[in-house]
Amino acid sequence: MDRRDDLLALINAGWTTQVVRSACVLGIPDCLVDDERTLEQLSTATGAHGASLHRLMRALTCLELCIERDDGRYALTPVGRLLRRDDPQSLRAWALVVGGAQWARWGELDVSVRTGSSYKQRHLGEDGFGDLDADPAAAATFHEAMVELTRRSADAIVAALDVGTSQRVVDVGGGQGELIATVLRRHPGLHGVLFDLPTGLVGAGHALECAGVADRCEIVAGDFFEGIPSGADLYLLKSTLHNWDDDRAIRILANCRDAMRSGGSVVAVERVMPERAGRGDAALIRSDLNMLVALTGRERTASEFRRVFQRAGLEVGSVTPTGGDFALVTGRAA
Repeated sequence: MDRRDDLLALINAGWTTQVVRSACVLGIPDCLVDDERTLEQLSTATGAHGASLHRLMRALTCLELCIERDDGRYALTPVGRLLRRDDPQSLRAWALVVGGAQWARWGELDVSVRTGSSYKQRHLGEDGFGDLDADPAAAATFHEAMVELTRRSADAIVAALDVGTSQRVVDVGGGQGELIATVLRRHPGLHGVLFDLPTGLVGAGHALECAGVADRCEIVAGDFFEGIPSGADLYLLKSTLHNWDDDRAIRILANCRDAMRSGGSVVAVERVMPERAGRGDAALIRSDLNMLVALTGRERTASEFRRVFQRAGLEVGSVTPTGGDFALVTGRAA
């Protein structure tokens, strides 16, 4: 194959993101939940222009998210079903985030590389999640996306997690509680605290009820930069530290250290960047660049995690792979 073909595939890759996002915005996967539909039926159900919808359906068929029957009816493929709102393994919300809010940020990657500042810093004057406070719809989609991504890896994370003799665990920045619910289901003797900003906790009570662990999990709203619920043996932080620069990551870890019981531990569930990244590290590299354009964080190497933990008064005892995208970085008071 001509090397230019490989390069063109990389250059043009963004079209697939927008095809998937557009399908979700229009609700096409949800229209195909129970039955196969003709183009006319899909046009009526989605309110989309018929001829233009046909062009999008060709794209979805090309990407093997839909199939077109000989009689012209469309159906979802097994992969396409993962874009349905009600699928237990849905990635619909993440598709909306990547093709929506993240799209403009990635369009200024060169500016972030040149200046070291994120899109939010340049356009909003802040680098956290305050923009979600003013947009409940965007906040709901973002937090739904975080649930989707956590659900994908929660079982592997919890299987690798050694709770030891812990009796109380705090999920710091735990959103709607997907991870702590999985922890509590696996360890019936544990009691939990789900801790996040109020906007992150919307829907958490219902989620914990559905998981059957609400009676063993307290929901606490707060800011982890100000303080963290005290008295637990184990503090979990999944995909939390990578959002922040070293100084603020250290503040979060130090607050966990101050809050935990004697002999307790802090476990950061994070992607760990190799010292030299290669072709097989594409997911890590994408996430690292996403932190550059969106916030002020980064994906860290094991040695960088050790330095951050040490500055927070914690010694890293182990870095444990989960067999998936994440590793468990475990620290105890120095």
